[in-house]
Amino acid sequence: MQPLVCNLSSSLASLQISTAVRAVSRLPTKRLAGPLLSLRHSQNLSKRPFQIASLHTSSPLNAGRKRKPPSNPWAIAKAAEKREKVTARKEELRKIRQDAASDPVVGHTTPFLEAMDLSPAMLPPIDHLVPATDAHERQEAFEKAIFEERLGRLNHYLQPDEVKISLARSKALEDPPLYAVTEKSVLQGKEMHLKATAAMNRILSLSNGSSKDKTRANKTWCVETFGRHITDEKFPQPKHPSIASNPGTDPIKTPRVGRDTGSSEVQAALLTMKIRTLAQQLETNKHDKMNKRNLRVMVHKRQKLLKYLKRKERGGQRYQYVMESLGLDDAAIMKEVFI
Repeated sequence: MQPLVCNLSSSLASLQISTAVRAVSRLPTKRLAGPLLSLRHSQNLSKRPFQIASLHTSSPLNAGRKRKPPSNPWAIAKAAEKREKVTARKEELRKIRQDAASDPVVGHTTPFLEAMDLSPAMLPPIDHLVPATDAHERQEAFEKAIFEERLGRLNHYLQPDEVKISLARSKALEDPPLYAVTEKSVLQGKEMHLKATAAMNRILSLSNGSSKDKTRANKTWCVETFGRHITDEKFPQPKHPSIASNPGTDPIKTPRVGRDTGSSEVQAALLTMKIRTLAQQLETNKHDKMNKRNLRVMVHKRQKLLKYLKRKERGGQRYQYVMESLGLDDAAIMKEVFI
C-alpha cells in the first residue's frame, strides 16, 4: 500500500504544478512596482508549458518611442556652451601633449641635432667680399671678413685649434727679415697671409666635401660629444662598494686607452645619425620598403641600447644628458614604436 500512496501523491503534486503554471500563463500583464517593471508571460510558453514567466524591466508600450528632446531653450543653450568648452579644452590638451611629446624616430630639434644636420654654406671668394681700395681699408676689410668666417667642424680629420696654430706658424715663417722691413712689405705680407687663411678655410670646409666626408665628420662629432673619455669628467661614475669586494685582492680595472667608440651612448648617437638620414630619404621615397624595414630595425636597436643605459645608470645624469641631446623622451624607448 505504501508504494501506491507515494505514486498517487507524486502524481497529484505534478498535476497541481502544471495547473498553476497554465493559470499563470493565462493571466494578463500586471505592473509589479514602478512604471518600468512589468510581469508578462513569454511568447513561447505554449510550446514550453513548464517555462516560467520572463521578467522585463521596460514596458512594451515604450519600446518604439523616442526620447522627447528638452523644450527649455535656456537648458539647451547651457548644454551647447558646456559642450563647446569641453571640446576646446580637449583640443588644447591634445596640442599641449603633441608639443611636449617627441617623435620616437627622429626626436625633437636640439642644438646637437641641428649641428649634425647643418650643411655649411659655400664660402664666397675673398676678393668678392673685399673691394680693391686703399691698403689700410683693404687690410681692415680682410681682417673683418676672416673674423666672420668662423671655423666649425672641419674636413680631413682636422680641428680648428690645429688649423689656427698652423696658420700662426706659417705667418711667422713668412715674415720678412728685419733689415728688409718696410711699410709696404708689411701690408703686403698681411694681405697675403689673410688670403692664405681664407683659402685654407675653403679647402677645409665641409661645404666642399662629399657626403662621405660629412658622414665621417658627424661620426667624429658623436664620439667627441658622448664618448666617456670626455664625459667621465662631467659625469663621474658613482662608486657602490660591495660587501664581498676586497681592495687588496681584487684585480685593478684596466684604464681606458684612446677614444671611447663603443659605449651605449655613442652607439645610440651613431644610430640616431643614421636614422635621421634614412628618415629624410624615406620622405621622398615612400615606397622604399627595404629601407623602411632597415629604419625599423635601427630604431628598435637604439631602444634596446637606451633601455640598457637607463638600467645601468639608474636614470642618472648621464642618461638624462643623452636623452636631452638626442631629443628623445622615456615614451620613445619604453613604448612600442610603429613605423
